[in-house]
Amino acid sequence: MANSYVEYETAGSGANGLGQATFTAPTQFLSINDIRVKGLNGSTWTELTISSRGTTTVTLSATPTSGSYSKIRVFRSSTTEALIDFQNGSRLAESDLDTAYRQSLFVAQEVAEDADPEGGSGIGNIVSSQLANVSITNSNLAGGITNDKLASGVGTSANNLVKLDANAKLPAVDGSQLTNAGKVLQVKFESSSATFQTASTSYVSSGQFIQITPTSTSSKILLHYSSTCYNNTAGGFVISTIYKNITSSTDGQTAIAGGTDLSGRGASGYGLAYQYSQTGTNIIPLTSQFLDSPNSTSQQTYVLAFKSIAAGTSFWNSNNSLGTLTAMEIAP
Repeated sequence: MANSYVEYETAGSGANGLGQATFTAPTQFLSINDIRVKGLNGSTWTELTISSRGTTTVTLSATPTSGSYSKIRVFRSSTTEALIDFQNGSRLAESDLDTAYRQSLFVAQEVAEDADPEGGSGIGNIVSSQLANVSITNSNLAGGITNDKLASGVGTSANNLVKLDANAKLPAVDGSQLTNAGKVLQVKFESSSATFQTASTSYVSSGQFIQITPTSTSSKILLHYSSTCYNNTAGGFVISTIYKNITSSTDGQTAIAGGTDLSGRGASGYGLAYQYSQTGTNIIPLTSQFLDSPNSTSQQTYVLAFKSIAAGTSFWNSNNSLGTLTAMEIAP
């Protein structure tokens, strides 16, 4: 039971009911003038005007009906100004010592119990504007802070505080709620050692593709690929690129149809990366990367495509070497 306040929420005109105007103050106070009253309407506390004060009661200027307030709080708000000024050589009276002690005790109780429900006297509703050049660390906190004491609430929605779960892990958070620009939100990886070949001067699928669903329309997708390729004819080129959201099959050696060539160089261009065969026996790694802006939260499909130019047949993942494709969602 609180020492610094009492709350009344019973309707009716009986003693301390919310149908009459006189209410009993907390059992102990220094002066009846230290008593204040507030009423709760929904989630808002309102100061109520006291018209008169008795020995242990206060009377309001208007009756706080249950239709207006769900409850009222009659609370003590002791002055923090010293009531007793002890002087050197003066005689210490018991009443003065009692008054000084009770004043300190009452103020401490009001702080500890949040006597004023709007934070005027307690520590449970301190706002940032009341803190000046201080840091709140674990060593400064006595006991635990429960969820109901956090104004913004605990969860993964906007303005919530994120709390570790029972396994000391972060809960799943939608990447669109993260504001750390440049952070990697998710990674997709694909690898294959299947060898495919083409003599076509139009792009065909390498059989390697990856799918990723951005969590935000403002996210970027960073793509990186690597393969060992060669063209079996002197003067021939292996040309590679990445296609997005094709309408044709992703199966190896299938002609590419639809979609977007991320190199932007067109059907006769040299793609994102190429390898030139001077002798027809050059087998070298071929790698590149690209930063895409899908501007969508729909699934994106990225396909590695290759073709031949000038002469010969081009091989992807030559001799069953390992080819890789990585897609990373980057926060804006």
